Amino acid sequence: MDLRQLRYFLTVAEEHSVTRAAARLHLTQPPLTVQLSRLERELGVPLLIRHRRGVDLTDAGRYLATHARRLLAEVDGLAESVRQLGEGRSGRLALAFDSATAWEVLPQLLERFLVDRPDVVLDVSEETADGVLEAVRLRRTDLGLVHLPPPTVARTRDPQLDFAVVHREPLVAVLPAALATQHGERADLAALAAQQFLAPAPGAWGGLQRHLVEACRQAGFEPNVRDVKLVPTVVALVGAGLGVSILPSSVRAVRGDKVALLPLARHVPVVETAIVRRRDEPPAPPAAHLLRLALSTPEPDMLAPELAPARTGRDAVWQWGE
Repeated sequence: MDLRQLRYFLTVAEEHSVTRAAARLHLTQPPLTVQLSRLERELGVPLLIRHRRGVDLTDAGRYLATHARRLLAEVDGLAESVRQLGEGRSGRLALAFDSATAWEVLPQLLERFLVDRPDVVLDVSEETADGVLEAVRLRRTDLGLVHLPPPTVARTRDPQLDFAVVHREPLVAVLPAALATQHGERADLAALAAQQFLAPAPGAWGGLQRHLVEACRQAGFEPNVRDVKLVPTVVALVGAGLGVSILPSSVRAVRGDKVALLPLARHVPVVETAIVRRRDEPPAPPAAHLLRLALSTPEPDMLAPELAPARTGRDAVWQWGE
């Protein structure tokens, strides 16, 4: 007794006619009759009562039809579950992210993913940038989302991980509203050299302090930096007039009324956000779909071609140190 025979038998039971069942199954009548006869011989009991108007079920036939219907429904459900899992439409996806990516990149990416894959269970965890890399490296998470260090900071190749840039945004000056009125439409960092700079502690919030320090160095001075634990606290202290800062433009998501964001007068490297995966194994289907979404994100128009990082392979993968 196989599933095909059960499907044939159940169709005959529903139609009460071998002829109509054969038409529904897109078969001719003789092969269907052969399969029904084989099923009855295998079970050793008659399942159908044949007459001129069609067929009726015996008691054994009714019992088989009830259980065959339930069995086939379970088989069909199992097959669909397997297809969904194999296509990445169900299952689990673990994603680690550093805090600063949660302002703009992360919510937009996850919103798009959940529209496409509403049945995938998402497990997201907030980490430091180094914590994200460690989580991906040790397989505690499938993918990671991090801000990359400035190009002027030495980057060490990690042979276990691949990095692909998925988003770029400019740095902006974060100033008290009253101070911003003295700088016109753009802020010249050199004119801010005497100010107290506020920034997340080194290594926290995607290493944003390194971006601040490098931007100031390019403007010709070494900033006096006070470490602050959280970026929203940086913004609040700037609004209170206790200093200034330089942060990615997505900080507008946590900006207060007393804070102004000004573009920088001089060019400094943009802040790049990368998605991270393990190099030694293909991603599971849900992770593969998130990667496709992340890599399809358009890059900002302000990025000149000569600033684009080197890319290799069809996935436009970018390596630390290349």
